[in-house]
Amino acid sequence: MSKVETPLMQQYREIKGRHQDAILFFRMGDFYEMFYEDAELASRVLGLTLTSRNNGGASEVPLAGIPVKAVSEYLRRLVQQGHRVAICEQVEDPALAKGIVRREVVETITPGAAFADDLLDGTRNNYLCAVRIAGAGERAVAGVAAADVSTGELRLFLVPTRELEPVLARLAPRELLVARATDASPPALPNVEGALLTEREGWEFDAGVARDELARHFALHSLDGLGIGADDDAAVGAAGALLRYLRELQPAGVPHLARPTIERAGGVMALDEMTRRNLELVESLRGGTAGTLLDVVDRTLTPMGARLVRQWLLAPLTDRATIVARLDAVAALVGDAIARAKLRAALDGVRDVER
Repeated sequence: MSKVETPLMQQYREIKGRHQDAILFFRMGDFYEMFYEDAELASRVLGLTLTSRNNGGASEVPLAGIPVKAVSEYLRRLVQQGHRVAICEQVEDPALAKGIVRREVVETITPGAAFADDLLDGTRNNYLCAVRIAGAGERAVAGVAAADVSTGELRLFLVPTRELEPVLARLAPRELLVARATDASPPALPNVEGALLTEREGWEFDAGVARDELARHFALHSLDGLGIGADDDAAVGAAGALLRYLRELQPAGVPHLARPTIERAGGVMALDEMTRRNLELVESLRGGTAGTLLDVVDRTLTPMGARLVRQWLLAPLTDRATIVARLDAVAALVGDAIARAKLRAALDGVRDVER
């Protein structure tokens, strides 16, 4: 009996082979179709009807489909449950195609790399983080690169390894990139509740390669002008791995990504997850924000302001000069009720310009 697949399924297998860790939404006319294991998983998670498709001389193929017009809701449910989704579109007019319509994956959506408003919470950042540990023992340091692709923000952190968990607790990433463990380098995986863990090859975290890639991406001669020096290799390596991953997810590139800023140990107070929870800074012990410090002090009118206040509460300042400067800014508005009212009126209704 012949086992030859149809040309369409051969095309599907070729594309799926390049995106094995994602659910492939395969565009066919007005529907996105899923096949094999993807179809079975989607039918369970989304409650879709599982059918089958003729595959020439080969056995029938499990099939589940969703209308293109309703894709946003299904994407939201999959991503919220920690799944990656690769969107494969028809990239030529079917009426002009000779044979099978050409298809390509145009983007891959993950919990840490989402753009659509319905996949995001406007009051908090949606960080994708990469972590690199450098050194050993007392001299070990952790480099963290955090990107929010919805706002274009790119932040680097260089801290002692003991402060790694507080930094990640503060960022609350939806996805975490780490180097794949080898016998020579046992994993040092931070504990991040609810984050999708993505392993990458160790060479992707190489600081030398990362410096060149970051300088090229941001059109810089070197990173020195950003205040990023030779002692920041751990953070630079993490940023290089993160940038490479984002380029894989977004074949069209990420030109909107802002130049990185770097934060080193000592500027803010490190609050671990237990401390943050017990103080009920942004989440109460019962869940939700009611009764938290954030609930009491957040009187912002824009999503950008809400995100900034949340970041400030999770990272109390320790530098006296910076604290005084912030208090002076607050005092200026507290002492001028008319200016404050006019400013609030101007901001009221401003949309999320970062996103």
